[in-house]
Amino acid sequence: MTVIVAGTGRRPRRTRAATAATAAAALAAAAIVAVASVALFTHITAPTGGQGLTGGPPPAAAQEPSAHRGRQIIDFTRGWKFALANPDGIDVPPAFAGAHLPGYDDSGWRTLDVPHDWSIELDPVAGPGTTAGTGFLRGGLGFYRKTFSLPRSAAGAVVSLEFDGVYMNSEVYLNGELLGTHPYGYTGFAYDISAAVHTDGTPDVVAVKVQNRLPSSRWYSGSGIYRNVRLVVTEPIHVARAGTTVTTPDVASTIGQGYADVHVATDIVNAATDGTDGPDDATVEVKHGIRDAHGHIVAVSRST
Repeated sequence: MTVIVAGTGRRPRRTRAATAATAAAALAAAAIVAVASVALFTHITAPTGGQGLTGGPPPAAAQEPSAHRGRQIIDFTRGWKFALANPDGIDVPPAFAGAHLPGYDDSGWRTLDVPHDWSIELDPVAGPGTTAGTGFLRGGLGFYRKTFSLPRSAAGAVVSLEFDGVYMNSEVYLNGELLGTHPYGYTGFAYDISAAVHTDGTPDVVAVKVQNRLPSSRWYSGSGIYRNVRLVVTEPIHVARAGTTVTTPDVASTIGQGYADVHVATDIVNAATDGTDGPDDATVEVKHGIRDAHGHIVAVSRST
């Protein structure tokens, strides 16, 4: 199977690579019954345009280039600034009108790590919008800010800012520009910040405006960035976010024979350009593998 991954200077192009592998008895007996006891890995080999970014210390400071390529996940949970702007509503007080701008003075704000829930920090109030189901705790309006820098090694890479959950409605800004809004508190979301982030050591500022208008839930929901945040750095040709799907369509009939057919489909994104408005096509190899509960590789499949 040949996979041609096409790219354009304006919008990344997705291509799906599908493979099938048969996992032997070492996989079937325990792994199909308990999915958590197996691990799927996906590796792509493609032309690269630069060095990757390392993990390690918090991304508040620039990091040295690394020879490692591929998807790199950088913790983005530490060192946020926070202010509860309005605990009684979602209107923005005049003092916080510019809180999304990089030059805004947040020196008086709290420094904290996320996940964070500001509602649980408040005293219960039998006031407008609060109910017994939410513990009579208020929501309102809060702002989070974080200053960070990326090294030159991130130049040419695809950099995404991923949130696992923000309750309830969020607006995310980078250097004062709106990246997007997410009007729901129970799903994750991500923004591609490659074109907007600096890679010369210049500090960047992320600001998150969070609104929780009450009543918003029949149970306690909390308020704020209540799940993890990360930066994901990849080469321009990479596996899409949540881009791998695994199914075992015939497992009910094959498990008794000690094996399972595993079907894997992976979305590959090409965000590369050739320096013009034209596409950069590339032929890549996609390798899927399955490890059993002991870490042994029990099945491998390749597509090129």
